[in-house]
Amino acid sequence: MSGSRPVLVLDADPGFAATVSAALAAEGWRTKVVATPDEARVSLRRDDPCIAVLDLSLPNTAALVREAAGRPGLCVIAVGDSVEMDRVLGPECGADDFLAKPLPPGEVVAHVRALSRRLDAALRPAKDAPPRTAAWSLGGLRMEPARRRVVATDGTETRLTGGEAGFLAVLLDSEDHLAARETISERVLGRRLLPNQRGVDQIASNLRQKLGAASAGHVTVVAVSGRGYRLVW
Repeated sequence: MSGSRPVLVLDADPGFAATVSAALAAEGWRTKVVATPDEARVSLRRDDPCIAVLDLSLPNTAALVREAAGRPGLCVIAVGDSVEMDRVLGPECGADDFLAKPLPPGEVVAHVRALSRRLDAALRPAKDAPPRTAAWSLGGLRMEPARRRVVATDGTETRLTGGEAGFLAVLLDSEDHLAARETISERVLGRRLLPNQRGVDQIASNLRQKLGAASAGHVTVVAVSGRGYRLVW
């Protein structure tokens, strides 16, 4: 749990939002429930939430997801039906987690709970890993996953989402900077890799774009057939 920072809940169904809020409060979370993307934007500035649960069925929420995903210190859960998911599941989306409706409120709570733990877990080295530094300098980039950012040689900073930072930390910690999709799913998404699960590949695509843009194409994430993903420069 991120101190006193609340969980922001935006949902088209007021009853569902209230139920989610009550369930989160029962576990000790503070919540802020809003009804429109504009209200959510105000809350992002004023309340500084640690996690935002954003309903894609509301107009203009897809754009809000992309905006929120770029905020440091914020993790985003996008919620929507299959059509809405297909509309926003592009490389530019940047959400840390995706939930498909219909779903019970308890599932939202479970994902909030997992999301609050998984970045800390991803940013901790494995038990048998050597001691880590706070940053790595590779391919002209200073990589600081614990601070959710990479910095170019000219000082330009690129912010990472929680999932992207966790993914990068796993690759940096792994031998030859190569990690299996199963390992990434468990450490970054907090769940066992399932058939047709897109979360790992989505985050890889997002991270690839950001690292490529920040390094003028010198640093990237590549898929290694049958093995997983590797950081190369």
